Amino acid sequence: MKLLRASAIALALSNAAVVAAAPPAPAPATPPTPVAAPALNEAKVHFQQAVALFNDGNFNAALAEFQRAYDLRPSPGVLYNIGLTQKALFRYDEAVDTLERYLAEETKLSPERRAECLQLTTEMNALLAPITVAVEPAGASVSVDGRTVGKAPLPKALRLAAGSHTLETSAEGWKTQKRDLMISAGVPLSLNIRLELIPKTGIVQVTATPPDSTVRIDGKFLGPAPVKAELVAGGHQLEVLAQKYTTYQVELIIAAGQTRNVDVVLQKPPRRLYDKWYLWTPIAVAVAAGVGLGLGFGLKAPEPLRGTLSPGVQPIN
Repeated sequence: MKLLRASAIALALSNAAVVAAAPPAPAPATPPTPVAAPALNEAKVHFQQAVALFNDGNFNAALAEFQRAYDLRPSPGVLYNIGLTQKALFRYDEAVDTLERYLAEETKLSPERRAECLQLTTEMNALLAPITVAVEPAGASVSVDGRTVGKAPLPKALRLAAGSHTLETSAEGWKTQKRDLMISAGVPLSLNIRLELIPKTGIVQVTATPPDSTVRIDGKFLGPAPVKAELVAGGHQLEVLAQKYTTYQVELIIAAGQTRNVDVVLQKPPRRLYDKWYLWTPIAVAVAAGVGLGLGFGLKAPEPLRGTLSPGVQPIN
């Protein structure tokens, strides 16, 4: 299959530009709007580059250049070349649509060219299969083989060529899903795809000893342990309290989609020295015993010291 020659398409582009520039009913006092020659010249350059790229087998680049030429100066002849390039890329569904547009828009089409295009579209249609894709949530982007084909809900069934394809669906806040498809020509396929939400919270389960210890997270009391709570991903302050026990405090990190189990064993505070009953018991017993002896047996007052000198030998002056 041959592309339209650059010289032929240049003439088509020029004619299209002249026709487009002609006003339907020009006023005598208003001169006709001149043709924008720079855009026409640029379209010719892109078209010539596209032909060279196509002949070199660089079909992706050729398609981009043909499309640019058509955007600058729409012409049915460029549509014909775009359709052939899409066919070379095995994008048969797009090629059929483009060639059908070419047949509808080209007014000076030879019978041979029309028969050729009809044969091409018939052959490519025979290689396609209708693929119905239902996606949740609405608005999710749908792409096939890396090319976006629309957003859910798709207005019509996709038409994929026989062979392997990769279908990808994605939406913000949802997990992207990919499916590898094997398509048989003419065999319909229906797909129901439900994306999974990306979690933003996690679960924490707190158990504690002694039982019925109070659990508080971020200053909010959640009740006696055990406690199960759903928390936003990130850092949180966990406290576990019980009477006569030291309060347990820790920073709790929760990851999205995570379930954490936290087991807390509270400790009693250390006793002070004067609080220990076994240190005070012997003293109390001794004191009690001394008092009992003093009261029960009558303790005697100590006798004065006796010296060795006789009284009066050395009077006190």
